Amino acid sequence: MGPGFGYVLLLALLPQLILAGVALVCALVAALRPGERPDLFRWLACIGLAGAVAACGFDVYGMRLNRNHIALQLWNGGLSVDHFSLFVTVTVCVFAFITCLVSDTYLRRIPSRSGGFFALVLLATAGVSAVASEHEIIALFVSLQLVLLALVGIAAVVKTEEESGAVAWRTLADGAIASALLLYGLAVLYGISGSDGLGALTAAQGRAPALSAVGIALVLAGMTFFAGLFPLRRWLVSCVDLLQAAPAGFVVTMGTTAGAVALLRFGPGGVGGANAVWAWLTSVVALIGMTHAALRALRAVRVRELAAAMVSGQSALLVLSLLASGTGASGAAAQGSAAFLFALAVFGLGTLATFATVAMVQNAGLRDSVAGFRGLAHRSPGVAVLLSFALATLAGVPPLGGFIARLFIVTSAVDAGYGWLAVVSVAASALAAVPAVRLIAAMYAEPGDELPFTLAATPRLGRMAATFCCLSAFFLTVLAQPLLLLARAGAGPIP
Repeated sequence: MGPGFGYVLLLALLPQLILAGVALVCALVAALRPGERPDLFRWLACIGLAGAVAACGFDVYGMRLNRNHIALQLWNGGLSVDHFSLFVTVTVCVFAFITCLVSDTYLRRIPSRSGGFFALVLLATAGVSAVASEHEIIALFVSLQLVLLALVGIAAVVKTEEESGAVAWRTLADGAIASALLLYGLAVLYGISGSDGLGALTAAQGRAPALSAVGIALVLAGMTFFAGLFPLRRWLVSCVDLLQAAPAGFVVTMGTTAGAVALLRFGPGGVGGANAVWAWLTSVVALIGMTHAALRALRAVRVRELAAAMVSGQSALLVLSLLASGTGASGAAAQGSAAFLFALAVFGLGTLATFATVAMVQNAGLRDSVAGFRGLAHRSPGVAVLLSFALATLAGVPPLGGFIARLFIVTSAVDAGYGWLAVVSVAASALAAVPAVRLIAAMYAEPGDELPFTLAATPRLGRMAATFCCLSAFFLTVLAQPLLLLARAGAGPIP
């Protein structure tokens, strides 16, 4: 290693180090001063997130003259800081920042756990950022485990009753099964390739095709847990059902983001998007995921149950975008990776917006059922408008950002030769949108016997953050072109 290796390593890991360092500060302050007010930890976390984004800006400035879109590479490319990893890091920092602002009401009820909560939020954010930078099997697996443990810790910290406390154990148990499948699959592929680099997996496919197929299948099976897809999606449903709305929104958003990013690193960035086994198995995962999510949405009787189904459907669409890599039918590069990044940002904001609005309603004491939301516009018009924007974004109702993201994914899939999956995705999205539109219509239906309610239980800062998050669905429609340009820049380093 050269004399400048430590300096380069520091620059490459600077966003993650800032997040981990501030998380450690939060944990130490909580341990040494247990009576400290929750606001201190929230603003410490926000400062850490701002520092991580600033570090990303420093890296972007450093690569402005680099045409390969890569700022730093270490360990023969095992760790790479490029436009893709920086896009993901900034995106998840925004997700975490929104969560810090909308979780205030709940954390005031358990001030003694605030330090631990915000420390785990920062660690989960650092873990997802690390997943986006890894090109090496072991580091990718360890980064996913960090995300899993941080999210399990959040589920344990925010428990308010025995049933919600069991969510952490269920998630940990399911995560252990998924991690075992993932580890076995990666071990098989490592044995075939003889290298721990993801880039070496493509060249090793011809050595043992059958065994390679087994390894890829095991990895995909394990990844369905992190992406929140059938059959290992029970953790997502449990978190949405039993955790408080604001922390639940963060857990499912960061979990599915980590899973989708890891799949991109393993697929187009590892075994290769043109690999027949990868393409066939991923098509099956996307097909089953979209169909199952649409059917679950049609059967939903509660708002959060509907949101969980639509989040799972969004993950399936992200998997579909991974297939649209390489060369398209026109001879130009397919835009699946750019569609992936654009949808990643839009879907995450839509999910957080939905749960932030549900959290406000939950704080006001409204029951979580479609019947309970009937006539909501007559009792609280502002909340009804915000929830309508959030649900419409999740459902992909035109012309909001969720629709543009779906349109981008579908056109990319058609260009890559997956027209049949594009048709399935359109049908599944339409089916999942039916209960969402029905719920929005119910909110503006004739008022029942329910009385108006106040949002005073939610602090003004939390309401402002939730409002911004919900209205971002409209802003992303207007600003879709700049975000698409950023997504295309972020997709540059991906094969």
